[in-house]
Amino acid sequence: MITINGLTVHQVALLDEMWACDTWQDFEEFMETLDAADRVEAGRLQRMILLAELDAVVAKSPLKEAKEVLDKFRL
Repeated sequence: MITINGLTVHQVALLDEMWACDTWQDFEEFMETLDAADRVEAGRLQRMILLAELDAVVAKSPLKEAKEVLDKFRL
């Protein structure tokens, strides 16, 4: 489960729509329905999800050295 704190109501609504997409094509079609500002915001949210998932994978990794290097770049 991915948790991202501090989102606005609008960001949560965008994420709900993004999660509702079953395929990449559905996601691309959804993105085309957005105005420019929401498209940028949805892209930002997409990157946040990817980074949160990457953090979760790294946290489970037994590779101590890799964790130490990646920890230098975490916010």
